[in-house]
Amino acid sequence: MRAAIVHDWFQGFHGAERTVWELLPLFARQPDVFTFHAARELLPAPLARAIVRESRLARLPGVRQRGHNPGRWRWLLPYMPIYFERLDLASYDVVVSSSHACAAGVRTPVETLHVCYCHTPMRYVWMPDADSERVRGPAALALRAAAGWLRRWDLRASRRPDVYVANSTAVAARIRRFYGRDAVVIPPPVAVDEFHVRAERERDHFVWVHRLVPYKRPLEVAEAFRELPDLRLTMVGIGPLAGELRRMLPPNVTLRGWIEREELVELLATAGGFIHVGEEDFGMSMVEALASGTPVVALRRGGALDIVRDGVDGVLINPPATPAAIRRAVREAASASWDPNVLRRRAEEFSAGRFRERMAALIATRISSGPVR
Repeated sequence: MRAAIVHDWFQGFHGAERTVWELLPLFARQPDVFTFHAARELLPAPLARAIVRESRLARLPGVRQRGHNPGRWRWLLPYMPIYFERLDLASYDVVVSSSHACAAGVRTPVETLHVCYCHTPMRYVWMPDADSERVRGPAALALRAAAGWLRRWDLRASRRPDVYVANSTAVAARIRRFYGRDAVVIPPPVAVDEFHVRAERERDHFVWVHRLVPYKRPLEVAEAFRELPDLRLTMVGIGPLAGELRRMLPPNVTLRGWIEREELVELLATAGGFIHVGEEDFGMSMVEALASGTPVVALRRGGALDIVRDGVDGVLINPPATPAAIRRAVREAASASWDPNVLRRRAEEFSAGRFRERMAALIATRISSGPVR
């Protein structure tokens, strides 16, 4: 059986890219990977070698990404639907599209099983208000100009997969709302085995690890700790809000740039709590904190509702995530008693092994039932 995996783009080795990495072992024969653009030097070598095609336009000098320098290939978004529609996938028995943009729009023969693992329907065309804090400047203007056409194309393309898999119940609800399609919920793979529980913890020390962008709420989180002088916060991240954040930091808050994964593992293992108050499609970092035996303070929206049970795995905040609301939740988390082993067992429900088991069972069931189109 020949399999292909189609992924929007590889700009690093983050949540969506790790999902593709965990899809590779599902097939006895190495799948071919198709994408629009790949920063191969940031990927594990076997994954980089599996990529058989990417856009020639996206690889042009001055356009392609080099290392962590983002390049300008995202400006080609209006061309991406054409690129993915023209991919020749006729020789494959199974196609898995890993999509948060255009990859789900590939065309496959009737006899080919097409499973779409949907990280979210295109935010910038279906949720422009919610996405306004993620995309700004000239890129936002270009997206608004193309939004109508992209929305119509995306709705047509949503009929092509045989089955949708959503990474959370929140995303499944969006798929139903925007596409009129049902979706099976299979959480994405989290490398829980890379994290460990330590007996010694600093209960007064909280951790925030995210991009310094508005929807992650770094300014609100830092401001919340201004009136928590007996607690400490370490913020880890880079992004456009770095300068503003540094100018307003309270004395009990430390801001660091990005750190190596090994240091992150130790930071989470010794922390008294982890803060994640941005609305996410899923939110792998919350699972990583739980895998370290660390309770999570999260927003009661999006993927957090699948991960954090209020009072069991952490504390949920009703939106909006104001400094006062964050402060109350942090106080509650700091004063409660948490069993790190219970938190760890919760994280194991989202392991890479569980993800592979669920996806393999779904694909096997759909293959045995035959074509549905």
